[in-house]
Amino acid sequence: MVEYEGLKPGSVLDIYLDLNHWYTLGRAVSGHGDKPTREIYTKLRELVQSGAIRLPLSSVHYMELTENPNDIQRRQAGDAMRELSRFVAMAPLTKVVREEMRESFYNRFGRPFRQPVPKFGVGAGFAFGEPDFLGLKNRTDEQRAELERRTGLSISELTARLQARAEYMLLVGPNGEQRQQLEGYDPYAARRMADEELKSFNIMVETLRIDPDISQRPQDAIWARELLHDVYDAYLETCAAGGFISNSPFRDKEGYSDFLLSLPTTRVSIMMKFHYLRDVKREWKINDFRDIHALSLAIPYCDVVVTDKKAWDVTVNRAHLDTAFGTRIFSKLGQLVDYLGEVV
Repeated sequence: MVEYEGLKPGSVLDIYLDLNHWYTLGRAVSGHGDKPTREIYTKLRELVQSGAIRLPLSSVHYMELTENPNDIQRRQAGDAMRELSRFVAMAPLTKVVREEMRESFYNRFGRPFRQPVPKFGVGAGFAFGEPDFLGLKNRTDEQRAELERRTGLSISELTARLQARAEYMLLVGPNGEQRQQLEGYDPYAARRMADEELKSFNIMVETLRIDPDISQRPQDAIWARELLHDVYDAYLETCAAGGFISNSPFRDKEGYSDFLLSLPTTRVSIMMKFHYLRDVKREWKINDFRDIHALSLAIPYCDVVVTDKKAWDVTVNRAHLDTAFGTRIFSKLGQLVDYLGEVV
């Protein structure tokens, strides 16, 4: 749990918002939203300030916001995120999967040892699993004293201000003119990686459509790809840590299936993909993968999730993930505020 001013340990509700809702709140922050939206923003701000709720960001927020070419939208959403999230962030999915695997192995085999991972931290560095990027702590005593003399601030105060400014800039990125001037700046690098992921996934989709045998066993295809493609590195590391030299601790297909479904993040991923794939004519998009990536973390580890209508339908009406994890899932900010009025 992240400590920040006003936070009440043990009573805070963690609420994940899809990026489209941050855009809506951004318009309210700028004064351009309609009256109901401004009232929602005001209520959320009050609850954040009181320490009743947190609105954590994920790595998906950073990637998607960076790719938006609209300077005004990015800045408005960034303003809302700065005020309401306070840069609280969720851990990287890769780290959480490794923790879940060790926990599942330990419960089954008594090894390897568990390695708990904090699910919430602060900043882009935490969201992407990278170390802090500010280096004031490494300055000499003389340098620190000179900085304090010149700024009139303590090192801790200066670091906090620089960190907040840097976090905001990481969210909104440079404006259009600056983007053209910055050599090597590429806001779409993550999207090109996602393009390759989509191509790989579509091979399985096409196989499900044309192979009569595989088409009758869609979950087998999804489970196999999830293990051998999405979480395989973590699986090999866990096997090695547990001393499973053959990398085959499970006896049959059912054993592997039960193992994968015991991992909260992987369970969300598998079930969302399965229900999406039941629509055989569906054309998969990068945003589908990013929704699944973000919700794989948010649904198991947040108290409330507000997503889009499509993801809400799949997670609630088809996969029933809200019931499975005890997480309230909505598609509208108004529904969130009504719920908070009942429980906070």
